[in-house]
Amino acid sequence: MMNGLYLKRNGRSVNFLYPKGGNSNILRTVKGVKEKSFTSGNGRGIVVKEANGNIRSFLESKCVVSL
Repeated sequence: MMNGLYLKRNGRSVNFLYPKGGNSNILRTVKGVKEKSFTSGNGRGIVVKEANGNIRSFLESKCVVSL
């Protein structure tokens, strides 16, 4: 779990691991720029614009520190 992502300023680069499909043991690397933070019924999260141009949202509770 990474508490720093939610508090990180918008426009900063992020690099972390996230479960593939949202709930598996296989992790994928996420590299990109943080667009904004949000709070939903499932918890806190961030929106990231990845290097390939995709814009995706990630829950902070599932993010893993990159090795």
